[in-house]
Amino acid sequence: MSIVLSAAAVFFLVWIVVRVVGKRELSEMAPFDFVILVVMGDLIAEAVIAEDTSVTGAVVAVATFGLLTVAMSWVSWRLPKYRSAFEGVPTLLIRDGEVVQEAMRIERLNEADLLAAARENGIESLQHVKWAVLEQDGAFSFFADEQAQ
Repeated sequence: MSIVLSAAAVFFLVWIVVRVVGKRELSEMAPFDFVILVVMGDLIAEAVIAEDTSVTGAVVAVATFGLLTVAMSWVSWRLPKYRSAFEGVPTLLIRDGEVVQEAMRIERLNEADLLAAARENGIESLQHVKWAVLEQDGAFSFFADEQAQ
């Protein structure tokens, strides 16, 4: 039972960390960041399983993580009112060619990041963008201004 409680505690800690880190940072992981995540996974496994290094202990911990993931998904689906707390919400970064500075500050982005994403989408100038949205998964969506084309 202690493995289940430890796994649940670590699951919620990881969930909170992922929500706090921010969607853009997660989508731009460098190789070093990936290695750090793998090392964190090992440390988490040791913390969850503690002295129990058996296969059973590992299975119980992984099953707890799996069940909690499914449970959070189900709660998010069943209670749409609270979905944004579980999954995040898209953030409007450009409105009618103007950068929304408050949204940029909240998402910890600068205009260079936005310009780079625009160039990746074939957009030369932010003034040609009607809307730019930072999606929940960290991807950018751009909607061109029809009059500018």
